[in-house]
Amino acid sequence: MTYIFAAIVVSFLVTLIVIRVHLARSHTRGHVAEGRRAEWIRESSLRGLGRAGGIGVAMGLLLSLLARLLDDAPYAMASARMGLMLLASAAPVFAAGLIEDFTQRLSIAVRLVAAFVSAALAGWLLEAWIVRLDVPVLDAAIALPLVSVLFTCLLVAGITNAFNIIDGFNGLAGGVASLILVGIAYVAFKVGDVLIVAAALTAVGAIAGFMLLNFPRGLVYLGDGGAYLLGFWIGVLLVLLVGRNPEVSAWFPVLLCSYPVCELLFSIYRRAIVRRAHPGLPDVAHLHHLIYKRLVRWLVANNLPSPRTQRNALTAPYLWIITSIGVAPAVVFWQATAVLQIGCALFAVAYIYSYARIVKFRVPHWWVLRKPHQRPPHPPEQH
Repeated sequence: MTYIFAAIVVSFLVTLIVIRVHLARSHTRGHVAEGRRAEWIRESSLRGLGRAGGIGVAMGLLLSLLARLLDDAPYAMASARMGLMLLASAAPVFAAGLIEDFTQRLSIAVRLVAAFVSAALAGWLLEAWIVRLDVPVLDAAIALPLVSVLFTCLLVAGITNAFNIIDGFNGLAGGVASLILVGIAYVAFKVGDVLIVAAALTAVGAIAGFMLLNFPRGLVYLGDGGAYLLGFWIGVLLVLLVGRNPEVSAWFPVLLCSYPVCELLFSIYRRAIVRRAHPGLPDVAHLHHLIYKRLVRWLVANNLPSPRTQRNALTAPYLWIITSIGVAPAVVFWQATAVLQIGCALFAVAYIYSYARIVKFRVPHWWVLRKPHQRPPHPPEQH
């Protein structure tokens, strides 16, 4: 608990410093700081320290792990070494994210390559390779070293980018990551993997320090660097958890991360197949965007910055609940491969069904937040 608390404090203080420097620079330039209010989607011109909240998370992890090196408690040294190697492996993709946050000129391809490099480094330093999928036909293929390496890099890079995709509202990516990390810590505790428990809970602490300043007011954003760091940290921990503990089903990570995974795969399908565009191009048609625009109706007619901030903050809890729908059964049935597979299929169907209902303005009334005695808006007439 000491190191979790240390991660919270360090992350909070570093994030606070980032905010103060950002505001000071904004005042110097004679502009209103973007960090003072949270729009429903980040302005394209917002860059630099306003999107560098991930620095606080990284520093919270780093200083907590370094302090652990001085502890003579059992597992402290091994825990610190594993965490530091994991953080070192994340350096390429974290740096790529920060460069994008400050310049917005780094191509999607370069960032994807950085994610692959980080995944390969983690595999080499920590032996974090996928060795089984709990599907007989696929297990024969994954047993080949080259296939294992390529699939591991693809999966970790995919999870890393999935968290960048869902990072669109105050508290969204941080809250989703915390729920998933708590699920990882719980299952790691059940199998007695102390090192993974410590790594997961330390990350939760670092996120908590950032969230104190990000949610609900949006004083600073996680940014690409922070989102990549959290996605990478989760991806590698899941690979290690399954690889080091044969009793954990290989489908546990899939259901645990069902929301970000579905968001990633559906976004690729929607962009590449439906719109015939580049799958890496950003858009505003993600599930969290639709929830903001079509479900969070409270103060919808008020254009003042404060209500926009409140609407922004009301969006994340919707996605926290959706994430919990995958996390809860995953941590209960973490050994039951068949149940986890059925859960993954059901979640994917529910995701697509919900997306379609929201797009067509056919959502149940209880899905929509509105003022008391406020009538739900009528759907547009079909011509």
